[in-house]
Amino acid sequence: MSTTGPSVHELHSLATRQDGYFTAEQAAELGFDSAMVRVNLATNTWTRVERNLFRLGQWPHSELELFAMWCAWFGGEAVISHQSAAELHGFGHLHPQFVHVCAFGDLRLTDTRLAVHRLRLEPRDVESAGTFNLTTPVRTVLDLAAGGISQITLDEVVCDAVAIGRVDPHALYTEAGNSTDRVAERVELALSACT
Repeated sequence: MSTTGPSVHELHSLATRQDGYFTAEQAAELGFDSAMVRVNLATNTWTRVERNLFRLGQWPHSELELFAMWCAWFGGEAVISHQSAAELHGFGHLHPQFVHVCAFGDLRLTDTRLAVHRLRLEPRDVESAGTFNLTTPVRTVLDLAAGGISQITLDEVVCDAVAIGRVDPHALYTEAGNSTDRVAERVELALSACT
């Protein structure tokens, strides 16, 4: 198969949506066999970033490329979540040690730089950040309330989210009421700290 055929265009289109990244599986689905992979790596048309993850050669770097990279590593199926989503939304000062992602499916990638949460998200829980997806502000708060962060930290996250207008307090209260009792209580406490 020629590297100038339609597969090259499709791969470039896919990689563009993922900040230049793509998996070996995605390339194979578009018709790139192992010989073509070697040629593209040898000519620096592609660069190897991680095991089974490539990036188009000469792709410009960006401040958010790490998030796009991890989402692409999961075949574009992961969503930035929890502490990482809170940081991106500008809520609190969590400074996560890991990149937090939600990924639901058969792919079992593990890496010490990742915190993988196996949660099934609804489309309404996800928003686009251009070259990757992240949980919405409300979903981010609910995930943090369900997790292990302290109440003081959750209060800061919620108050920041409300103060900058990314979360409507009434909508958050309603959504928390549809969650577990623990989440509802923690969110109610956090909202009361914002007044």
